[in-house]
Amino acid sequence: MTTMIEGFVAGDDLDIQRDVTLVTPSDPLVQAWLTVKTSRAVADPGSLQKVLTITAVPGVGQITQDGSPTDGNGTASLLFQLTAADTTSLGTSVRYVYDIQVKTAGAKLYTTEQGRLQFSPGVTGATA
Repeated sequence: MTTMIEGFVAGDDLDIQRDVTLVTPSDPLVQAWLTVKTSRAVADPGSLQKVLTITAVPGVGQITQDGSPTDGNGTASLLFQLTAADTTSLGTSVRYVYDIQVKTAGAKLYTTEQGRLQFSPGVTGATA
């Protein structure tokens, strides 16, 4: 299934919150990637890549729940933060492909979501 992220304005901040279910509690998540590209053939990091860990990084995000027995017990939560500068640089003229990939403490990799992303032009130009 392809997920569409659209209807958001280039130049605005965008928080992308995702839950990852079926995490083995004894093998919690330690890293997650949101990768945005103009096509699947483009090498990483593509047009934009956010890499999360359990440590919060402003403007990047955080694994807010790792799926361990004491932190989600099988359900992990991811928060990717796209800044206004990120969405401005992506612009409105391209429909991008993206995916979300996670890595467990046991070094297993899983792609949990794939889709398309496109921003719309805004109306208001004022920021203050």
